[in-house]
Amino acid sequence: MMKMFCPKCGKEDEELFKGLCRSCFIKEFQMANPPHEMEFTICAHCDSTLEHGKWYDSELSEEELVEKTLIENINANEPAENVEVTPEILTIRGSIFDCMIHVEGNVFGEKVNEEYAVEVKRNRTMCPDCSKFASGYYESVIQVRADKRVLTREEIHDIDEIVKKRTRKLSEKNRMAYIAEVMKLKEGVDYYVGSYKAARSITNALKDVFGGVVKESPKIAGRNKSTGKDLYRIWISLRLAAFQKGDFIGHGSHVGRVSGFDGKKIFLKDFDSHKTSSITWRDYAKIELLAGKDEVKKTTVTSKTPRSIQILHPETYEPVDIDLNEGISDLEIGVEVDVVEINGKLYILN
Repeated sequence: MMKMFCPKCGKEDEELFKGLCRSCFIKEFQMANPPHEMEFTICAHCDSTLEHGKWYDSELSEEELVEKTLIENINANEPAENVEVTPEILTIRGSIFDCMIHVEGNVFGEKVNEEYAVEVKRNRTMCPDCSKFASGYYESVIQVRADKRVLTREEIHDIDEIVKKRTRKLSEKNRMAYIAEVMKLKEGVDYYVGSYKAARSITNALKDVFGGVVKESPKIAGRNKSTGKDLYRIWISLRLAAFQKGDFIGHGSHVGRVSGFDGKKIFLKDFDSHKTSSITWRDYAKIELLAGKDEVKKTTVTSKTPRSIQILHPETYEPVDIDLNEGISDLEIGVEVDVVEINGKLYILN
């Protein structure tokens, strides 16, 4: 750079920086130019923060958010190097934080310290997700029903517990994972869910326990004024089976007792093979409910031969011979057994 005299102090033969000698430049130089007033915005309901037009989850305290705001609004000017910014909150007046910013850095190898008084304002509003929650907004409705029967009190209780547990888990990452309303009707239960994605996850959690058939039906709920496109809500129907665990069903040539469900299959213990087999929910329409678990009766083994066991009919008390098989081969005379009658045929449950 050219060497000439400094117009401020008159020194000659000095290297000038923006027209000033090194000493005068450092005296005039400001390492930062922070605004005198700053602000930050948080949601009054969920404490999320608004940054660059978008809302983000935050676990910072208000004091930490003030410090974050101060630091993010400090930009060091060249030729400052190794700049460190230390924010300090002096007083709090309602939503106003009176602060001091301490700035330390090096300018041409010389250590420089500066302080700036700044006022930070806290704005409280409601984020879009919380606004929707407050207004009862929902994107989807889960309708839980049972085929050809009403839900039992135990089923409703267990369904409620699963919905609550799953919703709590989902809400950790999705603020729209909330239940806006629960309607318990004589035919079943409806859950109004803030997020369609959450509703799908809750339905899957229910299906994993109770099985059933799921169907979705979109319905027009209005029109987006800005885009002109239709807005839809999704109705998700989860229809539980007409039968429950312990009931008796037929599928093709197979007859057996339902031993359980999961999201993909129905499990039953086959009366002929005495083994557990499964049926996919796709074949649900082909399954016939033959008897309920409340139709199980007790009777007694009266005699036994190498090929059969004789029991008394639980209602008529007439003797009935049943072919011996591996499932009942170890029964002894006089033992009390559970039986069920299906299509006029008695089956020993063991």
